[in-house]
This record gives sequence, structure tokens and C-alpha cells, in this order.
Amino acid sequence: MLPMIDRREASRATERATPTAKTAAPAPLHQRFQPVASPPNAPRSGFYLNEPETCRRNLREFLPIAIHLGALLALFYVYRLEDRAFLLTAAIAAAVLPFHYFAPFRWKQPICVLAAFGALSAIHGPIVAICVGVGGAILIGVCLSPIAWGKRAAIVLALGVVAALARNKHFGAFPGLVLPVLASLFMFRIMIFLYELKHPVDPARPRETFGDALSYFFLLPNFCFPLFPVVDYRTFRRGYFAAEIHANQRVGLKLLTRGAIHLLLYRVVSHDLLISPEDVRGFAKFTSYIVCNYLLYLHVSGQFHVACGFLHLFGFRLPDTHNRYLLATSFTDYWRRINIYWKDFMIRLVFNPVAFRLKRKPRWLTLGVATAAVFITTWFLHAYQMFWLSGSWGFSAPDALFWGILGVLVLINVQLNARDSSAKAARKNDRRPIAYAVRGLKTFGTFATIALLWSLWSSPSLADWLALLKRGLGPS
Repeated sequence: MLPMIDRREASRATERATPTAKTAAPAPLHQRFQPVASPPNAPRSGFYLNEPETCRRNLREFLPIAIHLGALLALFYVYRLEDRAFLLTAAIAAAVLPFHYFAPFRWKQPICVLAAFGALSAIHGPIVAICVGVGGAILIGVCLSPIAWGKRAAIVLALGVVAALARNKHFGAFPGLVLPVLASLFMFRIMIFLYELKHPVDPARPRETFGDALSYFFLLPNFCFPLFPVVDYRTFRRGYFAAEIHANQRVGLKLLTRGAIHLLLYRVVSHDLLISPEDVRGFAKFTSYIVCNYLLYLHVSGQFHVACGFLHLFGFRLPDTHNRYLLATSFTDYWRRINIYWKDFMIRLVFNPVAFRLKRKPRWLTLGVATAAVFITTWFLHAYQMFWLSGSWGFSAPDALFWGILGVLVLINVQLNARDSSAKAARKNDRRPIAYAVRGLKTFGTFATIALLWSLWSSPSLADWLALLKRGLGPS
């Protein structure tokens, strides 16, 4: 949650990305990759004119990648890994990839957008695709219009209110899936996009184009995964062909494989291991239930890995979405490891602005208020997301308690880390057996606490959760 945590993460990622990173200054996530350099005009083997070095084509290197992707596609179909929308999206991605690979660089982005619209039409039908396309074009057009930023934000907010009223059917009507699909694309990323337009990293850079915005919002995997990682706009643009394409595609295949493993494990847990809350009797079954219930999150982490894997295949280099979150050793460590894109989204749009406004206050107060603002905003935005995707707000006592308790635990860790950062660094580098034992106990305690909180979050009501606790802690 601390800004210095964010810098350490960026430093580690940069070390993986470049061989000279150990001597380079740490960079925030939205500055992690550098724009593609202008190429020479002379013709080169494997290139069209004026293409970046990372775009080199080589059939000998691409063929194993295509075969690996075909094997993964067969796995998806044999095991019916997800629903029809996912299988259609995977098939479209596999069919389009060779055309994208061999196309000139200037055509690659339009091919990605056309593939996304093709998937949207195949999954939801042409009427929904047209309505979503028109609605998205209007929102992007407002964001890029040559008027004051405040007026653009006000218009976007007004359009959101009108859409929310239509979602609640207070007036008017849209074809059934238009608003949920449109919201899945825009409900969070438009906040990042507007923020980027107001606070550009490089003010001298040319204005964002309609095509860049279209490729950012209409991402191919988004149409099969309504719950989608909150991709940062600047990271997305800077990562486009920021790495050699074959290396980037191999990373994508690893992400797809890891995501498939998560989804298969999720199926085992949900179908074979998870028991009903009503069947919990005694501590053993209670422990089994809360652990398996928490492991259902493998579904989300699997989808996020698969989504980013597909984007890597098409040249987009993106950071990891999760980092071994089951091995977190504290609550701040857990917050850093799970749904990393959401954490970065909150740091950039909530934590840093609040901390900046309070920079003259005592550090403990600045950290406390900024952390509290992050978790209050997270609680509200999760309910906001639920409204757009399901039509009802997700406010409930278990939901409020989950985010409130987790926020307090993270806040306590933040304050302790701020006071004891040097000692913490020394303990982290300690290789003695006792240090590993302490780390294991911390991991176990964090896992057990989060699993218990997760059972609270997933309960229909507070009374149901208290009844679950009573059955679990009572005699079997």
C-alpha cells in the first residue's frame, strides 16, 4: 500500500525486463516500458519498411508458438474449460494470430480491433455489437473532444447516469446485453483514460488518437470475461511491441498455460472438494469449507492469466496480474500480490492523490487517511461493478465487514512497516532456519485469516455466517 512498495515492485519487474536495470532508477508501473524506437528506412529481412526491431518475422520461430497455441486450444475444447464465449474467443484469436503476425506493423492494431468486434458479434450477436460499438465511439469521442477536461468528465458522468437509469429500467430500454457489455469495457478503464488525459506522463507527446483508444477499450478477451483486469492505459500503450515478438508470445503461452491450470484446479475444487455451508459440522469440515471456498478465487486468477496471455500473443507486453498470493506473509503483502492491476489502479487514482494533498501532515496520518480512502473506494467500486454486471448493487453487511476488516488489517501493517522498514529489510534477507520458520508461520496466519474473511464475504448475510461459525466451532 505504501508508495515505496510500488517502487520496489517496479524495480524487480524492470530487472527482469532489461539487463542493465540493476543500475537504473526504479520506475512506476505506468512507466515500466519504453516507447518503440523509430526504425531505419532501409529494407531488412523479416520486416516491412519503417517497422520496429521487435516486429521481426521468422517462420521457424513462429511455427512452434502456433503449434503450442493449437495444443492449448485443443485442451480448452476437450475439457470445456470455460463457456461458449471463451471457446469462441480462443478460436478467433488462434485464427487471427497468423494474419496479425505477418501483417505490416501499421495494420496490426486495426486487426486486433476488428478481431475484437468479430468476437463481440459472434458471442452476443450483430445488434449488440453495433450498439456497443456506437456507445463506445461516443464515450471515446467525448474523452478526446477539444473542450476543457472538466466538461468532458461531466459529460461522461452524465452519460453514465443516463445509462444507470436505463440499467434500472426507470426509462427507455437497450437490447438486453448492451449495457453490461459496454460497462465491462468502460466502467473502470474510462477512469484511467480520463486521468491519463488530465495528467499525461509526457506532456510533449502527441495527443491520444481515436485508434489508440479503440484498441485499449475493445480488447479481444474482454468479451468472454466480464470480470476483466483493470489494464492501465499508459502501461498498455508503452508495452505495445516493447519486447521482441517471439519472446513476448512465449510469455503469453506461459500465461495461458498457467491460467488453464488455475481453471482446471478451480473445477476440481468447486466440483469435488467444496461442500455446502449447510453441511459444515465440526472444525474439520469447517476448515475444509473455508479453504476450498477461498480457493474458488482460482477462477478469477485463471481468467486474468488467460486474458493477459492472449494480449501477449498480439504484441502487448503487460505486467503479471497476480504474484503467488497464497504465499503472502502479511496483509500488505497480500494486497500487493492479489489482483495487482486493481492495487495499481487504487494507488494511482486514490492513494497517491490523497497522500499528496496531505503531504504536510504527519506521515502516520497521511498513510492512514490514504489507506482508508483506498479501501472505502474499493468497497464502493466493487458494488458499482456488481450493479453494471448484474443489475443490483452489491452492498451488504458481509461485504462492508470484509472490506472494513481487511482495510484495518492492512492499515495496521502499513503503520508498522513505515516504522520498521530497515529492520524488515534485514529480516527479509535472513537465511537462518528460524527465519524460514517465522516466515512460514506468517504465511499460515495470513492465509487462515484471509480464508476466514473470504467465508464472511461470500455469505448471503451476517446471520448465515454466524450460523456457519457456530456449526463449525461446535461439536461434529
